[in-house]
Amino acid sequence: MAAIRPGILVAAVALSGALGGPAPAAAQGAVQVPPIEAHTLVSKQVGDSFRIQVLLPPMLPGERTRFPVLYMTDVNGEFMGAEALRMMMLGDVPRFIAVGIGYPGVTSLMQTLDIRARDLTPPVDTGAASGGIGVPIAGALAPSRTSGGAPQFLEFIRQELIPFIDARYPTDPGDRGYWGDSLGGLFGCYILFTKPETFGRYIIGSPSLWWGNEDMLAVAKRFTETRDDLRARVFLGVGSLEEASADMSRFRMVTNVHRLERLLRDRRYPGLTLSTYLFPDESHTTVAMMNLIKGLVAVYGPPKESFMATAAARLAKPAERQ
Repeated sequence: MAAIRPGILVAAVALSGALGGPAPAAAQGAVQVPPIEAHTLVSKQVGDSFRIQVLLPPMLPGERTRFPVLYMTDVNGEFMGAEALRMMMLGDVPRFIAVGIGYPGVTSLMQTLDIRARDLTPPVDTGAASGGIGVPIAGALAPSRTSGGAPQFLEFIRQELIPFIDARYPTDPGDRGYWGDSLGGLFGCYILFTKPETFGRYIIGSPSLWWGNEDMLAVAKRFTETRDDLRARVFLGVGSLEEASADMSRFRMVTNVHRLERLLRDRRYPGLTLSTYLFPDESHTTVAMMNLIKGLVAVYGPPKESFMATAAARLAKPAERQ
């Protein structure tokens, strides 16, 4: 077993304290972990309010780095996976700013299903006949809501949210990414095949490609027939159990991800880096965080320099002067 250098160990202990509890006094000034900030943003595009949570990465005092930004749907309540994201930034992936998009005052499951269906689904082509299963949850939507609001939600992100974040945080405007799961994965596909320049990195987890008679697969096919290139790093993930039971098989979650993968690989876009993963023995609910974690590694890759090593070097300097 390789020996662990003392500086790295000190940094790990210090950062662990900073992430989850009090750090040693000598370490507290070496690494800063800003608290998650929350904003309420009223959208003219959607006609509703959004709760925006911003997770900044661990930083060194006085640092002036500009960071990539990952925009994430379905971040209600507490920021899902916040500590896992920060721990990954210590050495697994480059540091980035995570922007979670949620809804103020939404607490119940039915409210969540309702409002997600409004914002994350493309308009349904009622004339399509591609053999899909239609929109089976439409009956669960409240009369005050509707589906098919993806165009308005995307313009909220493009015209309102991105400028808001860029004006207030140390962002790298040339490096933006997206993560979404389930209907959020469907929305990611909608962006990718309608306005792909919005993001350069796409983490698409368990996309609900069954929505609207599998219209999005038809949109993807038309895209590949008319576009010469697709400059993006894309991760597609799905759990093997998402099509295992008779109840889930009708959604064709695994089959449709493979169909989308083949469509993109056969096109051989020079600017596309595509990674796919089938998670064994994982269901639609258990695979969500796995899609995010493996997707981060796939679309960002390892950092040029480990932040933990950089922080360790900073911590070692006071000892060297004694």
